[in-house]
Amino acid sequence: IHPLQPHQAPVTRILATANNKALLSVSADGRLLYDYTTNQRHLLSLTPAQPPAAVGLSTRSNGAIAIDGAGEVTLWALHVPHPEASWRTFFGKLWYEGFPEPEYTWQSSAGTEDFEPKLSLVPLIFGTVKGTLYGLLFAAPLAVFAALYSSHLMNPRLHRVIKPTFEIMGAIPTVVIGFIAALWLAPLVRVSLGALLLLLVLLPLLVMLGVGVWERVTALGAVRKVLRGYEFLLLVPVVLLGVGLAAVAGRVLEVWLFGGDLPLWLFQHLGVHFDQRNSIIIAFGLGFAVLPTVYTISDDALTNVPRNLTAASLALGASRWQTVWRVVLPSASPGIFAALMVGFGRAVGETMIVLMATGNTPITDWSIFNGMRTLSANIAVEIPEAPFEGTLYRTLFLSAVLLFLTTFVLNTAAEMVRQRLRKKFGQF
Repeated sequence: IHPLQPHQAPVTRILATANNKALLSVSADGRLLYDYTTNQRHLLSLTPAQPPAAVGLSTRSNGAIAIDGAGEVTLWALHVPHPEASWRTFFGKLWYEGFPEPEYTWQSSAGTEDFEPKLSLVPLIFGTVKGTLYGLLFAAPLAVFAALYSSHLMNPRLHRVIKPTFEIMGAIPTVVIGFIAALWLAPLVRVSLGALLLLLVLLPLLVMLGVGVWERVTALGAVRKVLRGYEFLLLVPVVLLGVGLAAVAGRVLEVWLFGGDLPLWLFQHLGVHFDQRNSIIIAFGLGFAVLPTVYTISDDALTNVPRNLTAASLALGASRWQTVWRVVLPSASPGIFAALMVGFGRAVGETMIVLMATGNTPITDWSIFNGMRTLSANIAVEIPEAPFEGTLYRTLFLSAVLLFLTTFVLNTAAEMVRQRLRKKFGQF
């Protein structure tokens, strides 16, 4: 199970430490090897002048003693402050005592003396990526398309009202967003899960139907001229209708097909565990926090596209939508990409929302019905209980360094890609 540093001669004795999973092994040639079993880390080697007849370890594992056949005593002072820490501990699968198989596990404390800390950072990195991707999956399309519409298709007077509103949204404290997501949104999603899943299918169909009706209505030139710049208002009743139908039909279908409790049905029939504070809540909460940032930067990039480009496209007979899609969007792509990377970095470092709106469970599961624990939330949770200069204390600093390196690498890569896009589409 745990291959350790081999001896060159037969092993004659093994001494287990009293306060961790390390052991001292003695071979026939007198060599002593000190290893940590769980992470298979070789800590040190000891070689007395003569093969020892007896060997002992101190109670605190900070000293070893050997007595040879002539009665000569050799003492060693052992200083191994963090034997359970290694690259294998942080980033590899380990087979812990009592576990059926090797796993990525984070469990820093259990309140018992014989507990072995489990310090794998993989579930925390996975949770950070998972929460960020789900948040951006909700925020990025809404922000980019909202910026696209408001900057070039919406009435300019209305645009001057919409943009400051989005910027004010960015000033909302994240602790307020986390509080609302945890105490209001999470229970609501729990009792309305069927309606929410139905809405994800029903709303796009109704919007497409509404756009088709709009195309028929705007065949009349007078209607198109009156509603120019306010077309989005026609989709408001469509969205409200979709929400209402999903709320009513979702409840009926949940009672008819799933016995009135979809989360319980998922667990009993599919083995899918439903946490009340899950990735769906994070998608809404984290997405709401990231959305103003992505929208504002994208809107600035789209607004700063030279007007002579759009005027030339319209003069050649292209429609407004063709101009926006084929001229404006490619020209503003460096700025939009930068907005997405800034939003990604904002989501990676977010703490309060993921701390309050998830179950803080360090697991590696992509299911939208499960929670997660991110690196930033883990630092906030664990730092008050981390002994100064202890292994957990240093591991949390390692987590902070990983967060810094992640954002640094992402921002550097984003700037390189942005410069290439700038050259490709001729922005100077």
